[in-house]
Amino acid sequence: MVVKNSIRQLWRMKGHTALFLVLLFLASGMFSVGMGFWALNQRNMEAYEDSFMTVGTVEQSANAVQEIEKWDAETKSYHLYSRNVYDSYVPESVLFFEGADYLSGPEKRVTYTAYHPGLKPYDGIAQSVVLELTPVEDAVPDHPVKMEIKRILYGPGLLEGSVIRFCDHNNPAPKILYRDKTYVMSLISRPGHESEKQFPEDQVREYCPVPLLGAEQYTPDGTRMEDTVEEGHFCDEVTEGFYGTERGKRWLRYVETVDYCESLFPVVGTDDIYLMMPFYSGEAYISSGREFTEEEYLEGRKVCLVPERFASQNGLSVGDSLRLTLLTANHYRSAGQLFYMNWMRSYSLFNAKGEIYAPFEDSEYEITGIYGGNTGLGNEYGMGYCEVVIPAASVKNSDAGNIVEYGPMTGSTTSFCIANGTIEEYMEKWGKQGVKNVEITFYDRGYTKLSAGIENMNSLARILSVVGAVMVLLVLGYFLWLFILRQGERIAVERSLGLTKRQCFFSLFGGIFLILLLGGAGGSITGGMLSVRLSDGIGETVYYDTAFGNSAAVETEEGNRAEDDGWYPVNTAVWSMTAVILAGSLMAVVGIGIVLAKEPMKMLGGRQE
Repeated sequence: MVVKNSIRQLWRMKGHTALFLVLLFLASGMFSVGMGFWALNQRNMEAYEDSFMTVGTVEQSANAVQEIEKWDAETKSYHLYSRNVYDSYVPESVLFFEGADYLSGPEKRVTYTAYHPGLKPYDGIAQSVVLELTPVEDAVPDHPVKMEIKRILYGPGLLEGSVIRFCDHNNPAPKILYRDKTYVMSLISRPGHESEKQFPEDQVREYCPVPLLGAEQYTPDGTRMEDTVEEGHFCDEVTEGFYGTERGKRWLRYVETVDYCESLFPVVGTDDIYLMMPFYSGEAYISSGREFTEEEYLEGRKVCLVPERFASQNGLSVGDSLRLTLLTANHYRSAGQLFYMNWMRSYSLFNAKGEIYAPFEDSEYEITGIYGGNTGLGNEYGMGYCEVVIPAASVKNSDAGNIVEYGPMTGSTTSFCIANGTIEEYMEKWGKQGVKNVEITFYDRGYTKLSAGIENMNSLARILSVVGAVMVLLVLGYFLWLFILRQGERIAVERSLGLTKRQCFFSLFGGIFLILLLGGAGGSITGGMLSVRLSDGIGETVYYDTAFGNSAAVETEEGNRAEDDGWYPVNTAVWSMTAVILAGSLMAVVGIGIVLAKEPMKMLGGRQE
């Protein structure tokens, strides 16, 4: 009865009541839109944090560029090539400075060469051969000349007594070869000169020098160790007792290592596979099994990831054991540069003493995962052919005596991870270190642009929320003053007619609460739904990097949006509605309390006056 009376009183002021309802609907709707924007942005940002990763690559700039002339016997001209020259190498330690706050890294990855005679990672790799040859006639090999095979030290598919064509292709002044002498050479087959073809469709081949007899060994500080064999040496005259000499013994030892090539494959250690660009970009991915755990990285457990092709060729699966016998360590180039699909960069397996490198690490590793993606495409930032990935700390022994190449930090080998959105802060601290000739490039899959867009939306959300809240308070303040504080005479009459304070309270509060419920709930629900529609429209812009991007991030975003569409309209609407109703109810209770605290006769008397 009391509530009906409250509604009846509101109906008598239907103009004001309708205006109160509309204005409260609009104000609570604006407040709900702002809160919905903010809630959606926060949730999306949390989802993006898991999908995005900020990786920095580090590269030392060259002090100069040196031009190299390389002779081409076919064109009778020099081809110019360039290579970077460094006065000194900036150590990786410069990246460790106070306030860097790395999530992982920094690391300069080493490419190890592993040998496993039971595995055959390569199929039809371009191999060098070692032959004893005699010229058919005295000749200067500045063009393809005929050579008879006298003895095959290593040369699958070749026959003694057969004749091959030999050209000292890159030597502008080759020495004469005599028909009465025998020479031992290390050679590799390649396409022959066009002038050797009788018909355009002919396929001609020739053999060219491949100098692998000399040693390649560096000290841990990057100094190349000297060898008795000069650089580029590929040929010696065979005389009586030649293989009893030190040079002849080296040739025989070299023949032993040629067979290794079919069973060599790269192994790379890392502290986080996502510091490797192929995994970061999604070009390489775990297709079965799992990646390494944090404990496996930290403790250096003997676990590894192998590529699909390597696993299928050798009958390996997740959980199997793989023996890794590490022969050499390359502290300069990535596995993608060194190991192609049908070729590997040729470097000697001799140390500076002329001995075959002895393994510095020989362990059994458990295969925890198999990864897919393209490998061996000759891309510096790509995966090497049959590249095995291990935790860096799992290599327990020093490789100081097995370094075959040493060089500066490069973008393909040196990287680190920092928290998303901290690039500017990091670069400010890095700038204070005063390190020259080092360039840092960041990849964040578009996180910087995305976070800037979300921050703009957050600013809009804050403005809408504040304006909406102020409007709600103003609407509530005015109309509660109108419907409560100006109803003193009515309350005095009701009190004089015998109604209790409790009954008078509900007489005033019942109608007000109904308007709060209708206006607050309706505006809040509508605002919540509108916030999703507006957020989806604004968020349609694509912020992702095309370089080193990740389609998984896009999929994650779409999945989160689909899930949020059903939840956040309800969540934000309930929150906003509750806030509006509580604020209105509290203001109403305070106002009613003020009115009921006055004596009825005083209110009537004040009204008469």
